[in-house]
Amino acid sequence: MADVNLSVDLLSNVSESVTTRVRKFGFGDGYEQIAEDGINSRIAEYNITSRPMAAADATTLESALLAATKGDFLLMTLKPFSYLQRRYRLKDNTFTKQFMKGPADNAGISTNGPSYIIYQFGLIEAYSS
Repeated sequence: MADVNLSVDLLSNVSESVTTRVRKFGFGDGYEQIAEDGINSRIAEYNITSRPMAAADATTLESALLAATKGDFLLMTLKPFSYLQRRYRLKDNTFTKQFMKGPADNAGISTNGPSYIIYQFGLIEAYSS
């Protein structure tokens, strides 16, 4: 698996979801023991929406996302959540691609003219050993 360096300014919206993987053991009387499960028990997931991009600009992002669907890591800096470059996996090995017409083209029915592409995908922070 290779690392794909993704350093383009492409993010429109990023949200972070953090959970901790734990083990629970219940005793039947309502008492539970809870402990972290493993060394890297913190799970950080990011839901990302890209800015609208022209088709020519979208090829770099799409090739990186396609490589990540096959198991490659994405190397990214997700400011303001992290100012360090980290490794991420593509959540469920999927991404969504949406086509959008330019504002001047919405009045007509024609599909001619400039169009833009928006990508939506999820990332899971990967820990290197």
